[in-house]
Amino acid sequence: MIQTPDYKRRGNQISLGRRWTYTELGILKELAATTPPKLIARQLNRSYESVRRMAYQCRVSFREERKKAG
Repeated sequence: MIQTPDYKRRGNQISLGRRWTYTELGILKELAATTPPKLIARQLNRSYESVRRMAYQCRVSFREERKKAG
């Protein structure tokens, strides 16, 4: 793993405020129906809040959460 003063370790990812790639968005949309957001965040090396925020912006809902709530 790269460790320079520009990188800040935050939770399970290195945060630089990097942009989402089309590949990451595709993975998010594909996994949202079956995988909890925390596991998606780990797989994409992003924060939980980042994943939830992007899902909201893309109008993607997490089916797992609905099942638990209902």
